[in-house]
Amino acid sequence: MLFVLLQNMTAGADSLSVASGNNVPVSYLDLAIKGGWVMIPIAILSLIAIYVFVERFMTIRNAGRIDQNFMNRIKDYIHDGKVESALALCQSANNPLAKMIEKGVSRIGRPLNDINTAIQNIGQVEIYKLEKGLAVLASCAGGAPMLGFFGTVLGMVKTFM
Repeated sequence: MLFVLLQNMTAGADSLSVASGNNVPVSYLDLAIKGGWVMIPIAILSLIAIYVFVERFMTIRNAGRIDQNFMNRIKDYIHDGKVESALALCQSANNPLAKMIEKGVSRIGRPLNDINTAIQNIGQVEIYKLEKGLAVLASCAGGAPMLGFFGTVLGMVKTFM
């Protein structure tokens, strides 16, 4: 699929060079430079979007990694009365699930409603941490096409003048 898309894009660039009357191929960098100053903010927004996407992807992927025996070990520690060992295990695992379990284990002995509330609160904090930066990504995704449309309008105005 990608190969076909790249082939069509190069065919389009070849037809662009043939239509202009010379046989010199036009590269995408040349086209971007000919796009004018509007291409600079679009390029900056694309770099920011790529950075935020990769950083959030890595963060969310790492947060999703869970030791398969983690919950069994926590359950065994709790049944044996080793609450401190369960807390230490939760602190050693650096992921949102471990932080939520740690909050629940630290509240053992309190009413169930208090434990549920504490776990929900820490869950909301962890979700907020995982969603950090997504507003920037959404702004880039909304702003770049608008700049592209603006550049198109500027190009059309230049053409007709």
